[in-house]
Amino acid sequence: MPGYEKFCYWSNQKELEGIRENLKHGEITMVEEAHIPCRALRSSLEIGLVLPSAWQGFCNRRTSWYGSSEKAGRFLVVSNRPLPISGHGHSILIRESNFKPDRLPVFEEIREMAKSRSFQKKKPSIWDKIDPSEKVFYRRWFERFGGKEPFDFEEMLMYHSANHANFLDPRFFILLEAGKAPYSIADSLHTCSSCLEFFNILGGEWPLKYVTACSGAVRYARLPQDQYFSVSACDSVGIQQKTQRVSE
Repeated sequence: MPGYEKFCYWSNQKELEGIRENLKHGEITMVEEAHIPCRALRSSLEIGLVLPSAWQGFCNRRTSWYGSSEKAGRFLVVSNRPLPISGHGHSILIRESNFKPDRLPVFEEIREMAKSRSFQKKKPSIWDKIDPSEKVFYRRWFERFGGKEPFDFEEMLMYHSANHANFLDPRFFILLEAGKAPYSIADSLHTCSSCLEFFNILGGEWPLKYVTACSGAVRYARLPQDQYFSVSACDSVGIQQKTQRVSE
């Protein structure tokens, strides 16, 4: 997917109307997404609009972080090109990256991160309320896309929690001039709801982070499996990485 990039803008109702008005001049229509947020990341979609209802759609439990975040109730515009929108100086830029982490955590570290006090305090109330259908979904996906070890659903859920935990309180990151840049700590098969990191619902305080598409984004947004993407504020694109890599 050479040259992949997306520009993302969080907007309230009034700001959204202004965006719609600007797009009318170019005869461009936003395609609304009301069920699966990551579908707005498809490269074939020129401009998508993720409605607030999408976060309570197919991935309801997994995307429930939206409802308790500062983004709750807001609309998300996702575009293949920058839009001439005033007042969005900290819009999000997603780009394909050749980033490869020096190290990923072993399972004992995964367990510690998932059980950490900071993660347990911040997780949504429905995060641990697993629907039985999820196990079927993940087993099928795991077997279809090359899981090498035996499928262990409880272990996979631990990875999901640990991955989000690393963007809340990073233990695995690289060090930049501007601070830490956390990264996804598992492959696509062991990653969940990457839209939360792509769209800065989680980890928005970091000027740059590296995010692997989750299995859902691979399936519904057609993003490449196990590929890292850089996620930054548009005004932080020029951030330079120090050569030192850190993982505590």
